[in-house]
Amino acid sequence: MNKENARWQAVQILLRVYQGSYTNLVLKNTLRQTADSRDRQLITLLVNGVLKNRETLDFALRQHLRKPISALPAPVREILRVTAYQILYLDRIPAAVAINEGVELAKRQDFKFTGLVNSVLRRVMLQGWNLPWPDKEKQPVRYLSVRYSHPEWMVRRWWKRWGFSQTAELCRLNNEPSPTWIRTNTLKISREELVENLQGEGVKVELGARVPESLLIQDFGALERLESYQAGNFTAQDESSQLVAHILQPGSGQTVLDACSAPGGKATHIAQLMGNRGQILAYDIYPHKLELVRKLAERLGIKIIQPVLGDARELPGVKTRSMHRVLVDAPCSGLGIIRRKADLRWQKQETDIQVLAKLQLQILEQAARCVVVGGELVYSTCTIEPEENFEVAKTFRLNHPEFEVLDITGTIPFMPLEEQDLKPARKGMLQLLTQRHGTDGFFLAKFRRREV
Repeated sequence: MNKENARWQAVQILLRVYQGSYTNLVLKNTLRQTADSRDRQLITLLVNGVLKNRETLDFALRQHLRKPISALPAPVREILRVTAYQILYLDRIPAAVAINEGVELAKRQDFKFTGLVNSVLRRVMLQGWNLPWPDKEKQPVRYLSVRYSHPEWMVRRWWKRWGFSQTAELCRLNNEPSPTWIRTNTLKISREELVENLQGEGVKVELGARVPESLLIQDFGALERLESYQAGNFTAQDESSQLVAHILQPGSGQTVLDACSAPGGKATHIAQLMGNRGQILAYDIYPHKLELVRKLAERLGIKIIQPVLGDARELPGVKTRSMHRVLVDAPCSGLGIIRRKADLRWQKQETDIQVLAKLQLQILEQAARCVVVGGELVYSTCTIEPEENFEVAKTFRLNHPEFEVLDITGTIPFMPLEEQDLKPARKGMLQLLTQRHGTDGFFLAKFRRREV
């Protein structure tokens, strides 16, 4: 596949995404059929870059269009976006080369639009980043939305909470390529041995500082093709997600419930910390997602996870007060992992937050009944919205005086935290933010059932 075809593939993927297909699935299928690693990298870069920066790209293109961009045929829109992304964001690709390739794509798609594509893209090249941005002082939310390509409702929430600078930094980081963190499978190998093996496979590796099993990897191509992956020596998991099992502190031989388990990253980490001894009930409502849990456990050599099909609001088959540890990694808006899911910001609505908060509390209420006296419960999400995090934890605590909050400062692998983090951590809660902590946005809270 040559570069023109790589660009063509990126356009085709984007068309399917805007028709409702899942980005990760379409991208994975295309990459699987693409032999050249450079083509795979370019396709991935273009697809994720256009999805993340769509609002900014459209703003730049609108300066040179007589009609709304939505009035153009979908393939022409995507050709313009893919090429404008190369012009504005990719220094290593000469703008003239990108334009010529864009024109060739237009000829291949619909010859009558080649003149428009050529004219608009050359004007984008000439104007560059000298765009008529909204006024920062008078329209801060609009400016951040256009400049960093996020929905205005999302930006407004963050701007009210953190102000201009932090919101701008979060939005900027959301548009950067997401780092690839992996978790060492300590049931099979030590972190030091894994580093040596990965380096032998040509992978660039850095030790994680926050979690004892974590590694940051680069220059690895496709994970699934690495021998270390195939041997079950690691799995991909962000450091913030790796914190959960350490906060839960499961013990060898215990019974553990993972109420919303798929795809199984946290359940398998819990199993590691249990030394693969005990029992973990891994619930999920979707059979195909439970299959992901089963396959991951099998690859990692974990025997104690029992996948169970069931709604976490009901947890059929789990006896009251039968679990030493319970994890509720609840369905959420996912606004803490926008940098990992390029199109997620365009899929969510502000009204989703309240709906999800209600669902989260329902699951937490049901899971709580399964905790033995003296047992512990961890609630976690990959969002940064208070209604889904602190407010859910607060409501649960008010409704359940039989649960006490636990000081988690002694269980967080990385210390010290700033006082603004330590204060809620002493009350059992931790909110990680990409712009402050460098991790995915993540929340967790810990409770223990006491005698009443």
